[in-house]
Amino acid sequence: MRRFYDLVRMDGVGEWKEILGFHRVLTNDDFIEIHGKKGEARKAARKARDAGKIPVYVAESITDAKEGAWVDNAVMELRTRIDMQVVHIMKERNVAALITLDYIRSDFRSMQNAARNLTLLHKGRVPILLASGAKRIEDLRAPRDIAAVGRTLGLTVPQALAAVSDNWEAFI
Repeated sequence: MRRFYDLVRMDGVGEWKEILGFHRVLTNDDFIEIHGKKGEARKAARKARDAGKIPVYVAESITDAKEGAWVDNAVMELRTRIDMQVVHIMKERNVAALITLDYIRSDFRSMQNAARNLTLLHKGRVPILLASGAKRIEDLRAPRDIAAVGRTLGLTVPQALAAVSDNWEAFI
């Protein structure tokens, strides 16, 4: 049986975790958002791992993505369009790519950027993670709903399901 995971930007989700069918929902207590240049981001990621948290580098521009790709064994939330150079560095440094529904809903180009990024990430064999990125209880989605968005963005059914289940297990 698949075990589903989600990442949300809230302090807790209460009983919604069981209602929606998640094995684990990562909240603000489980991860630390990282920003900045390569050196300081690496230090912040090391501190996060030492504290037992998952380092999530937030890339809001291609420059951020190029810096964040160098943070070893981290998760990079892509909120921008990337290129193959970034993908190759991510693969080399064991960085997983995170696409959130929160980002996809943010503006009219984000869905197009996410679809293009997923194509490049798949070609580069970078682990792809999908999550709701919910900031409120109303924004939570069931795991298969999140996978359906991945399917809409061009992933196959097994890839979309792995993006909300199996791929997460490598980083938790």
